[in-house]
Amino acid sequence: MSTKKPKRTTKSASKKPAKLAKTTTKTRVTRTKKKPAKEAPSEAEKPTVDAEITEPRKPVEAEPIELRKPIAEESEREATPPTEIQPEIKPTETTQPVIVQAQPELEKAEATQKPTQPVVVEIEPEPEKVETKKEIVEVKAEPKTPPVKPEIAKRVGVKPLPKPLPKKKLPGPPKDSMLLVIRLRGTFAVPNYIERTLRSLGLRNKFNATLVRNGPSTIGMLRQVKDYITWGDLKPTEIASLLRERGEVNGGKRVTDKFAMDVFSKESIDSLATAITTGEVGLRSLWEKGVKPVFRLRPPSGGFESTIKKSFTSNGQLGYRGSAIATLMTKMS
Repeated sequence: MSTKKPKRTTKSASKKPAKLAKTTTKTRVTRTKKKPAKEAPSEAEKPTVDAEITEPRKPVEAEPIELRKPIAEESEREATPPTEIQPEIKPTETTQPVIVQAQPELEKAEATQKPTQPVVVEIEPEPEKVETKKEIVEVKAEPKTPPVKPEIAKRVGVKPLPKPLPKKKLPGPPKDSMLLVIRLRGTFAVPNYIERTLRSLGLRNKFNATLVRNGPSTIGMLRQVKDYITWGDLKPTEIASLLRERGEVNGGKRVTDKFAMDVFSKESIDSLATAITTGEVGLRSLWEKGVKPVFRLRPPSGGFESTIKKSFTSNGQLGYRGSAIATLMTKMS
């Protein structure tokens, strides 16, 4: 069976009047916990304090207060002038003058002085000094022993450096002698001023040679280009062999005795070489009459004995070499 629940009935507003809302303010009450009261300690629990015996304090003595006098008394004191205290004057003692009489006896004694007799003093002769010869003892100095140098252990497999060779000293070339100049280095990376000097000498290429006469101007040019050439003085026989081996005439022909006879009216090349050294035949006339001023040499047979980057005095091949130029010429001709 179905049971129906009864409907809830609401009371109407007309039956009961609505209560007016009261505005009340609630106060917040805070409760604090009461601390337990401390119990007073009993007489047995009280700490005992030893009472210190203190001395009684002495009473402080007050300083006396100066009482100022009234102003009337002070003004009277200022009005009265101070009394001057005069010093006591003592009576002076009178002294009688003392008369001193001169003694006549002293004056008479001075007047009647007898002349004194001269005193003779004998001077004893000084004893002669005897020179004592001191014996000279010669002390021979012991010869000093040279200090012994400690031996240094040589390293295995390390060769010692070679000692530098001593430089050669050469005499200068004689005056008005004939010099042979040979160019030993090429044309690569040559400065312009050096190349210009080499061209003025006629040395355009490597192993070119020429004859010049000794003089201050030519020596200055040779020293300017000393790092590229070598030179030395030649004898007439060496000049003759140079003309015979490497001398050329215009047209590519060799210098012969017939050429010397026809052009210079000399019997042979030897007589022409002697005329060149003595100055009878000048170098300019030699070049003008057909002989080429440049001698084209070949590399030395067997090579150079040392480097061409050092001077001849420093065991090289450059610079002045004196009469040793003849051996190099024979190798290159």
